Amino acid sequence: MSTTGRKKTNRDLLAEERRQQILDIARRLFAEKGFHATSMRELNKEIGMAEALTYHYFPGGKHEILQAVLQNAQEKRMDNILTSFASTFRDDASLREVLLIAIHGFYERLVNDKEYFQILLRERSLVEHEQLKWLNRMAEKPFDALVSFLKRQAELSEIRQMDFEMAASQFISHVAVGAFQHILFGKERDSAQLDRMVDFYVKMWSA
Repeated sequence: MSTTGRKKTNRDLLAEERRQQILDIARRLFAEKGFHATSMRELNKEIGMAEALTYHYFPGGKHEILQAVLQNAQEKRMDNILTSFASTFRDDASLREVLLIAIHGFYERLVNDKEYFQILLRERSLVEHEQLKWLNRMAEKPFDALVSFLKRQAELSEIRQMDFEMAASQFISHVAVGAFQHILFGKERDSAQLDRMVDFYVKMWSA
């Protein structure tokens, strides 16, 4: 259903499909070539759409498309991460089990979002201030979930008392560094390295 409560028509669905098609192709081109090096003419040629029709969906042109690409990618990424939280941060599982699932999940999602991060890192100066604030708020959700889990683990005497925000920040930053090394430089990190990282934090946090 749409926000007005009416049932979506075939025309509505086609418009959504067209809009998503523009975003998917723009995301690939912006990641491969960069925002400035990708012209609207090239974008329209890849889409197979007249320029006037592209502006119908995105009146603000290429800059509006960039903002929508980043928001669309982040919303999908966060939906996937948040969906996995319910089964990941469980109080009835061991700390090592939870961290293993979390670290493999975080790493996989960061690496799979290679195009998103390539665009965000390269074009950060073009992202509007309010959207940057929104992107930052979305990025804080995994952090907040891990902090809450660690606090519950301490209440259950499974881990020691500590600065939970600093602990969560260190853990997530550790994962992110490895993922960005893969995204930017093609450096691989195998399962044994991720397991070793988990064992490090389990030992450090254990009561």
